[in-house]
Amino acid sequence: MKISEQEKQQNRQRILKAAADVIIEKSFKSASMREIARRAGIGDATIYNYFPSKERLLYGYCEDVQQRTMSALKEIEDFHTYSLQEQLHQLIETELKVWLPAREFLQQVFTLTYYSPATGITHLAETRRLNKKMVTDMLEAAIEAGEVPDQPYRELLPRLFWDYQTGILAYWLRDTSKDFENTTQLLDKSMGIVATFLQQGLVGKSLDLMSFLFRTHIMSHLDSFVEFNETASKVKRRFMEGDDESKTSRR
Repeated sequence: MKISEQEKQQNRQRILKAAADVIIEKSFKSASMREIARRAGIGDATIYNYFPSKERLLYGYCEDVQQRTMSALKEIEDFHTYSLQEQLHQLIETELKVWLPAREFLQQVFTLTYYSPATGITHLAETRRLNKKMVTDMLEAAIEAGEVPDQPYRELLPRLFWDYQTGILAYWLRDTSKDFENTTQLLDKSMGIVATFLQQGLVGKSLDLMSFLFRTHIMSHLDSFVEFNETASKVKRRFMEGDDESKTSRR
């Protein structure tokens, strides 16, 4: 029986909610797709129409968090009047709030990604794309408004912010302070540094400097590298052929 798109979305949300509950209770390794399906009220085979593997299900939750974070930011009516620093700060704070009910689930995501980075890179592609889309939009709006200068290597900035945000999440998972006060302080202090880097274009300037050093120093010595390789490629003498004892024994 064909179901509507709305019903598909409802089923998907039930599966994600059930997956978080089961994986938190039993760990990712011990949780089974069958148990998650039954917890969600979905057929054992039907769940694979939504998520073909347990890994896809785990990282599908990450994608859903990004979607919910984006929706929450869109609902802030005057969000466009925030400074770039305030917008980026709000992005991370909102994501932390979305993750809070499934904080232990996020720990499972970090654990799996640590032990299987290739799996994480593959299945986090859509999550990274959504995060990049938000950060890019904020950055471009700030540049258009003259709040920050246009940045060389601008396309690298969302990737760097992803790494920074991942670091904040990792710290938050280990934060045992009351109401995660240490994470709040870390975010407040570090975001000020991020804003300074963007306002002064320091990231682009640093990359420009590295590019200059590479072009003027590394490339200028390329000829010596080639010469070394040509010398190294010459046929070597036989082992111990130059040894005095070998020469004596041949006599």
